[in-house]
Amino acid sequence: KLCDVLGVSRNTVRAALNKLNAIGLVEPRHGYGYSIRELNSGIYLNTLLPTLLLRSRDLQSITEFRIGVEGEAAYLAAVRATEEDVAGMDATWKQAAASIDDSDLFAKYDMEFHRKIAIASRNMLFIKAAEMLENMYTVWLMGFLRTHGKERSNDFHFKIYQAIAQHQPTEAKYYMEEHLKDVLQKVKKDESKRTGLKLLNESISRE
Repeated sequence: KLCDVLGVSRNTVRAALNKLNAIGLVEPRHGYGYSIRELNSGIYLNTLLPTLLLRSRDLQSITEFRIGVEGEAAYLAAVRATEEDVAGMDATWKQAAASIDDSDLFAKYDMEFHRKIAIASRNMLFIKAAEMLENMYTVWLMGFLRTHGKERSNDFHFKIYQAIAQHQPTEAKYYMEEHLKDVLQKVKKDESKRTGLKLLNESISRE
């Protein structure tokens, strides 16, 4: 029926169903074809969220996503963090601070610090998002930090860490959101510069 409805071959339909089965959206039923799986948190965590994040090449959108997710993660971390969590954040923040002259190393510890906050939130969605962001965002962050410096990020990290260590959720959320809003402002400024240069080059090429 799918072949007739979609106007494609059986091989095309079979290949599409195999892909949907591989990511857990459908399941084969012996003698009955395929049925749609119930959409649960496991499917979202392992397939849909990574796909959405990895397809987004818009740094502004990703940073806006981070503001919403990581602000709440910081709030929950301040409520739920154990002494071990706090010690881990302290160590990573200090490693980042010690790497202030090395953008690549600072970026590594920067994203690790954010991931440890997500872990302390005890929310699997936040943890998965942080892991994905760490994998896809770190290389970009290295270049960003070379341009914009690391001192402001370092100051924000310390304030966020202090708020979580002192179990002050409102303050932790506030400083995390302010930190990422600061990043967003710089992302927008960079994008505006790139757009301006592109328009200038196009104008020159037409002359």
